[in-house]
Formats: sequence, structure tokens, C-alpha cells
Amino acid sequence: MIIHLRHLHACVRIASFCGVMACTAAPQSGTNPLRPAAPSGGTTASAGSAAPRPPIEIPPVTPIAGAAGGLIPIAPTPPAPAAGSGGAAAPQDCGTVTRTSDVQQAAADIVWIIDGSGSMADERMAVQQNITSFARAIAAAGIDHHVIMLAEDDIAATTALGAEPKHYLYVEADVGSHDALERLIEHYPDYQAFLREGASLHFVVVSDDESDLPAGTFRTRMRELAGKEFIFHAIASESVNGLACTGTCGIPILCGGASPGLHYYALADATGGQKVSICTQDWSQVFGPLQEAVIASTPLPCDYAIPAPPSGERLDADKVNLDFSASGNGKQRFPRAASAAACGTDVAWYYDDPSQPKTIRMCPSACDMIKTGGMIQIQLGCATVSLE
Repeated sequence: MIIHLRHLHACVRIASFCGVMACTAAPQSGTNPLRPAAPSGGTTASAGSAAPRPPIEIPPVTPIAGAAGGLIPIAPTPPAPAAGSGGAAAPQDCGTVTRTSDVQQAAADIVWIIDGSGSMADERMAVQQNITSFARAIAAAGIDHHVIMLAEDDIAATTALGAEPKHYLYVEADVGSHDALERLIEHYPDYQAFLREGASLHFVVVSDDESDLPAGTFRTRMRELAGKEFIFHAIASESVNGLACTGTCGIPILCGGASPGLHYYALADATGGQKVSICTQDWSQVFGPLQEAVIASTPLPCDYAIPAPPSGERLDADKVNLDFSASGNGKQRFPRAASAAACGTDVAWYYDDPSQPKTIRMCPSACDMIKTGGMIQIQLGCATVSLE
């Protein structure tokens, strides 16, 4: 059985003996100052605790084209492990019987709000010209996106995104020079139903002026409304010696900002979001970092449903393995722990119910590791590697 997921968007291939489920996530860069860092999480080993056992290295596979665009991994035969070593058993050959199926995608909700003042005409046009490609780039990464637009006019009405009610919602809002944050709170009931509990939440403000509502007040009130954390992105003016930025024409307001958007920038800093100058001339430089930020906010999950075996066969819980390939690095095989309590600080996985497993769950250290992005492969039909 071969299953390929890209951000949980999957093509499932079921083979006679062995199978692979692959799930990829965009790596989260730690060097790009415009890109939010991945949130930390999981369990941290206390001082004096035993060092975690490293995952077992296995050779890379050589892919060949398979039906429906999938990949059939051809794994080299490793040497037989010594008794009690916990090493991987020699993989069996995988069959060629295939079928396809869809599974749930990771989700991101992006709420845009556009300053409707007269000085923002060029910026509104730039958003209109780029909003569809922005959404498509996120979708291409395998993310189920919802885009919400708060503005005086439906900027996306004539775009391809505007014709997709499954992915797009327009909320009419009278957004002035200084009240974008207040309007996001005031109109929350109008777009609340379009937000999803399990989705990452992003707000994008586009304004050439400053907010009357302080950054801290907005963050507190929006966290109460949404019931979770969010990432805020500011397309506003930076402070240039206390003044707003100026565009290529050299005339403030006409091709630059009216006032520095200090509260917007403070929100971006506080939530790990983007800070992009409203005076940027090439708006591909505006949307590019935003796309990357949304994609990076949906890391690999730490729980994976075990796929059903082919008709007439049953799952052998002792013939399941999980491999992780970090972005740009080699492949590692995570061993299986007997239970959550047996994880400790080991980079490993365990079953939700060892007697009747339905889900593979990452131990805390493994969950932390895969947040950096990469590929998960779940192989069925080959002897399970277990913690000693």
C-alpha cells in the first residue's frame, strides 16, 4: 500500500504487501526575518534526564514513476540486524495493485482588511491583482484555505478567487484610516462561521496610516473572540525618523504612507507575523513572504490515521514502520514505543490503542522534531522497529 500526502492532501496507493504514506510540510526557515518561527511545543527533557535515543538512520530510497503520478519506493536491502539490536528488518517487495483515495487537508484561515481611505487606491488595486495568485500558491502547497475580505467594496469580486464561495467570503465594512483593528472586532460575528476550529488563523491589515486601537488591546480581545492564538501581518508604513515611508515619487501620502503603523508592526512582532512596507513598489515582494508565512504555519501533524488494508487482508500491528525525512536531510526511522508512558525523551511513536490500533501518535520529542518540516512515510507489511 503506498500513500502519498502533501500537507495531508493525499494520493493513496494500496499494494499487496508493503505500503507508504508520505506527508510533506513546507520547512520553516529560522533565518528569514520576515518569516514567523515555528512555535515550540512538546515535552522538554529536564536536567539530568537520560539523553534521547537517536532515530535509526536508513538508506534513501530511489523513486520511480508510479500510476496516477505517485512514487513507488525501491529500498535497498539493509544488512540483517543483530538479535536484540532493534534494527530494521529487511523490507519486503511492494506489490503493484493500486487505488486512490482522498483524506483531509491541513487548514488555514486568512482574514484581510483593507483601509478604504482615498490615499489607498493604488494599494487596493495591487491587492486585487495579486489575491488570486496568493490563494492559489497556498492551495498548491496542499492547504485548505479560507480567505475573508473586509473592505468597503468586494476587491476580489471580479477575480477567480471571488468566484469560489467554498474558499472566499466578502464582508462589507466601512474601514477608515485609523480603525482597521476595531472593524475586525466589530465584524467578527459576520465572518466567525467561516473560521474553522482546527485551522491556523491569520490577519492581514493593509493601511497607510496608524491604528487608534492599541496593539495589546486588539490582541487580548481577538484571542477571547477566536479562542486561540493567531498570526498578524502588517502591510503598513515603517517609521523613518518618526515619519511615514515615502515611495519613488518622493511625495508622502501620494506614493507613501500617511503615518507609521506602529501598532500594526507591534502586533506582527508579538505574533510572529510579517512586517512589509506599504511603500514597496513590487507587490510580488509583499505577497511572497505572506504566502510563505501561511504555509509555514501548518507544520506536519503529530497524529496519523492508519490506512485500511486491501480487501481480504488485515492489518498486522507488528509490521508498521514510520520514517521521517527532514527537509534537505537523509531519512530516519523512528522506533515504536510500547505506550505514551514509555516515550520518555526518545524520538519515537506509539499506537493510540495497542490492542486495536487506529492512530499512530508521535512521542513529544518526535513531534517537536517534525515541526521543522519534511516528509513522513508510514510503511505497512515490514517488521516493526521497536525501542529496546
